[in-house]
Amino acid sequence: MQSTNYDPRGVKPTLKTILWQPSSRAQIIADNAKRDARSYCLMYKIAIHPDNSLLGSGKRQSFSKRWAEMLGERGHVAHMVDAYSLDFFDQLDGCHAFMWWFPQMPGRGNWAKKLMLALDQALDIPLFPNRQSVWHFDDKIAQSYLLRAAGIPTPQTWVFWRYKDAIDFCRTARYPLVIKLASGIMARNVRMLRNFSDARYWINRLFGPGVFSLEHPVNTARKRARDYLRMLGKGLPLRPGRRADLHTNYLLIQEFLPGNDFDTRVVVIGNRIYGFRRWNRPGDFRASGSGRLDRNPEEVAPDALRLAFRAARALQTESLSVDVLRRDGEPLISEVSYYYERYGAAGCPGHWEVRGSDEMEWVEGQLPPEDAIMEDFLQLVGRRCENAVVARNLLA
Repeated sequence: MQSTNYDPRGVKPTLKTILWQPSSRAQIIADNAKRDARSYCLMYKIAIHPDNSLLGSGKRQSFSKRWAEMLGERGHVAHMVDAYSLDFFDQLDGCHAFMWWFPQMPGRGNWAKKLMLALDQALDIPLFPNRQSVWHFDDKIAQSYLLRAAGIPTPQTWVFWRYKDAIDFCRTARYPLVIKLASGIMARNVRMLRNFSDARYWINRLFGPGVFSLEHPVNTARKRARDYLRMLGKGLPLRPGRRADLHTNYLLIQEFLPGNDFDTRVVVIGNRIYGFRRWNRPGDFRASGSGRLDRNPEEVAPDALRLAFRAARALQTESLSVDVLRRDGEPLISEVSYYYERYGAAGCPGHWEVRGSDEMEWVEGQLPPEDAIMEDFLQLVGRRCENAVVARNLLA
């Protein structure tokens, strides 16, 4: 093939110069290469780390089991790997992609997130979750910076890195406020500050020895004692441990939004939107972990759905769960996460799909989120595989 057919300067052709050439011959070559690529990429080998998580609600969920079933049904290969193993990278040889639905990891600094970021930077294969979805996972400080930079409306949030700044602000602040730790699930590390005395107590602990949770030490000791008595008296295993991360040298607080008897949980996967309401726990301002769900789509406010979809587009995520609260009627996103318990979305009677000019259309029927994730991921793997074969054929 003569390079002068594509570049009069005699530069060796690249995929970009070939595909962008207006000549009919170049277009024919590119079309033939794409056709050959589609016939070549009929079967994918996708590496999956198995998940079988015991959730805070006491339920178990496994996305990997369903993913393996879907791949088998479509004639692909699910290659189960062990990300904990020393030969993990060897296990990825010959795989077209890698998937892992990993939760928060107590006491391990979310090493799975670090692994995915390393793979994203060094390996040229599709990953789920991708970098945009996962780099801020289980880090409320990172999320607050990201959402503010992206122009997504949130409750007013303050992050302090110096003791004096934190104490000076809280001395003159208007209460109540909400204090949060950077990591944690089901609102366990979320607490109301009713006055400066409350704030000063937690500031002194956070900028002092640090904390593992926002529970008072007496309550924590009582719960641990109950768990040990349960183990000794009934022979039952200890309940799953809570986060063991030590939080120190920062303060994260957020404005309290009165009048929110529920939040709206919205899950966005591709162009699909799931939405349902979560009522607060009895006598509490927190909805996360209450288990009191209302999946009636007529009760889900469209502006909450649109805000969540806008956030997913802005953050370029593959899977995004958001919690929506309101200030004087305005929807605000309080937290985001790629990971969530499936049963909330899976139990919805349908979902919305965004098509054309960003119009939302209701689609009747349950669609588990793990199915939607795999459908989108297979399309991504197909495009990457096709492009790779086209490039190889054209530049050979």
